[in-house]
Amino acid sequence: MMAVAMPKSVLAALARALLLATLWVSSGLSLAQAIQDDWQGVSRIVAIGDIHGDYQNYITVLKEAGVVNKRGKWAAGKTHVVQVGDIPDRGPDTLKIIEHLQKLEKQAKKAGGYLHLLIGNHEYMNIAGDLRYVHPGEYEAFETRQSKKIRNDYYAYVVKTLEAQRDRQATNESASAPLPTIDDDFKSDWYAKHPLGFVEHRLAWQPGGKMAQWVSSHNTIIRINDVLFLHGGLSSDLLPMSMSDINEQIRAELRGESVEGEPLGPASHSPLWYRGLARNGELDERPVLDAVLEHFGASMIVLGHTPDLNVITPRFDGQVVIIDTGISTYYGGHRASLLIENGIASAIHGTNTQKLPESSQEMIPYFESLAEQLPANPRLKAHIETLSNSSIKSDTDDLTTTERTERAATAGN
Repeated sequence: MMAVAMPKSVLAALARALLLATLWVSSGLSLAQAIQDDWQGVSRIVAIGDIHGDYQNYITVLKEAGVVNKRGKWAAGKTHVVQVGDIPDRGPDTLKIIEHLQKLEKQAKKAGGYLHLLIGNHEYMNIAGDLRYVHPGEYEAFETRQSKKIRNDYYAYVVKTLEAQRDRQATNESASAPLPTIDDDFKSDWYAKHPLGFVEHRLAWQPGGKMAQWVSSHNTIIRINDVLFLHGGLSSDLLPMSMSDINEQIRAELRGESVEGEPLGPASHSPLWYRGLARNGELDERPVLDAVLEHFGASMIVLGHTPDLNVITPRFDGQVVIIDTGISTYYGGHRASLLIENGIASAIHGTNTQKLPESSQEMIPYFESLAEQLPANPRLKAHIETLSNSSIKSDTDDLTTTERTERAATAGN
């Protein structure tokens, strides 16, 4: 659902008139406060992909990875747990998941661990007012006994605003966009598009709201040891920027602040959206990957955003790992997580843990093992066939990184 954005003045008026501001408590985070985005010397990391509003599968994945106990409380000690964004949309449980994650953040810190919650494109979309993928249950979660009055008051405000605009148009001879006719059909359609809880949802998610403040207190990209974690991917267009540059710009955009140049969040090369590392041919994308790894001082990149195979998917000899497996029921409920322990990366699918391949020769056996474990996943068989028929496999097994780069550059001429 695309909604008409509420101007900040409208938000402020509603918050005052409806006393909604009392529902939210300030996060206490200074906007000028630097936020750490690099950690070293971490012995154990667990990472999970996109959740998309499915609490049951989310909590089950955490249990299977040993992150929480049967009561849903932190059980991972000093482990660093990374969730790579896209908590909202597609499912009804976003608010419930976020409230649980907020508790886990505190529990992890108390235990000496860390919960890293990264910003995905769907967090950005919700804050920007792009509501195409909001599940009806997400609005319902914000309903209170006051919701009918709140919605009626907002409708009255909308009508009053439209009438004022119509009056201004009547005295202005310049061409203006036609305004809708305010009649029973308009009212019926408006109420259908603004269910109970809608106004509260928007107040929480728009810049300055409780959810928006919480999201924008986190990072877009982090490095733990020599591994980068983010939602979408890194393109060569971002290479002049540091991690802090990227994080600070996305946070500024989410706070509604003006930034120099075009906004980064919605751009095709944005770290929230870029899919080149997930989908482009490995030979073509290899120069990009090598440049990105060198620029950020990393040896591996872990991504969400692209649930093509519904399993933990290594690419580029294991230097890129895609962990969006489609955890949400909307995508089939494919539960999995990534474990990196003492530098060794493994995939956890259900109750089975399997070391990730580190070379092209190990790729096919890895996916064949998953195909046996997950026979209902037809995408694995097709991927195995693609790997078997790939000329890249036999042609680049023994090439150095420099040779791969030169080969790709020659192929592009």
